[in-house]
Amino acid sequence: MCSFSLHVFTVKVSKLTSFTRNLKGLIEVYLKLRTETGLLIRMPVHAQAYRIGGADQYPMITKKTYRGIGELEIPYIPGSSLKGRMRGLLELALGKKLYSSDQKIWQHVRGIAMDFPDLEADIRERCIIDELFGYAAVNYKQLKEMAEKKVGETRAEAIASQLFSNLAITRILVDDFFPTEEFINRTRARSIADFLEEKSENRIDRVTSAADPRDIVRVKPGVEFEGKLTLLLFDNDSDMVEKYLKTITAGLRLIEETYLGGSGSRGYGRIKFIEIGVEALKIAVSDGTLKLEKTSIGKYSNIAELEEKISDLSGKIREYIFAK
Repeated sequence: MCSFSLHVFTVKVSKLTSFTRNLKGLIEVYLKLRTETGLLIRMPVHAQAYRIGGADQYPMITKKTYRGIGELEIPYIPGSSLKGRMRGLLELALGKKLYSSDQKIWQHVRGIAMDFPDLEADIRERCIIDELFGYAAVNYKQLKEMAEKKVGETRAEAIASQLFSNLAITRILVDDFFPTEEFINRTRARSIADFLEEKSENRIDRVTSAADPRDIVRVKPGVEFEGKLTLLLFDNDSDMVEKYLKTITAGLRLIEETYLGGSGSRGYGRIKFIEIGVEALKIAVSDGTLKLEKTSIGKYSNIAELEEKISDLSGKIREYIFAK
């Protein structure tokens, strides 16, 4: 006869935690800018290999198809360059605490490498830099574990839930900027040479006066570029619209007042925004179906004009996107 014993296992099932984050709409900011001095956003060294015998440095170059012209080799401004420059200037202007994971690059980025009190304050106070430009990935479990070390297991879940409910994905999306069709038609640009200029530079040895010349190819003054900046607005952003727009506008103004790209201390990279258009896209749900509606909110000829109208612009956007 066989005998057996029955073992009963008790499994503790954790309560399912859920959150909701509702995308309410988008603000699309169409920007046109003009280079006032030579602009250099450098092409990677490995990408210059085919330009044997040429200059020492080249700007970023790609190909784009234009109506009535076809494919054209053109310079462009990467969205990452514009976004990164805005973020860097705003971090310094706002006096944000800077962090480094490798002791090489210092910047303000929300993440689990921060002390928990700093991380908690950054989230609760809704740091404008992190909310707009993004931050290092942090999940609910990590927040809860960090909270447990500070306040114990009993309070940790409530604190983690409060903090997590404030989070959302990166709100600013910045497109690459390309030469405008209007500029190309007006100047009859038909090759990459029509957008560029060559500049010779020299380093002089302070002891022997020996020269170390180099040739730089950069985007020439007067070239016009256009692109778009998109701002995502979530259900908890109604009271933040004006602050978001003021911060973005300040970032654009700081670029105008300083420079974009490399060698700014030597006069490179002066630009001016010459046309700004703002549109709002409202996301509505009716009977489980998404409905997208877009409207033009305003047009401005420069940053100063946009700054003057920010409050009025913000009110129109809130009314359009967040109205019940």
